[in-house]
Amino acid sequence: MSQDVLLNVKQVAQYLQLKESTIYSWAQDNKIPAIKIGRTWRFRRVDLDSWLEKHLQQESEAEEGQF
Repeated sequence: MSQDVLLNVKQVAQYLQLKESTIYSWAQDNKIPAIKIGRTWRFRRVDLDSWLEKHLQQESEAEEGQF
């Protein structure tokens, strides 16, 4: 059930250790999985974890290709 909890921008910024303005920008540009409910952005933890894993894999594959 904790995976289905919706996080707000402040919580996501703390989780990813980024500025809130970065999270807003990424959400608006569809760079991060987000849901806009009314005027507020919400994020599912499970979607963020999948997104992080995908980006970590891409980064490690890119580093392997450099050698």
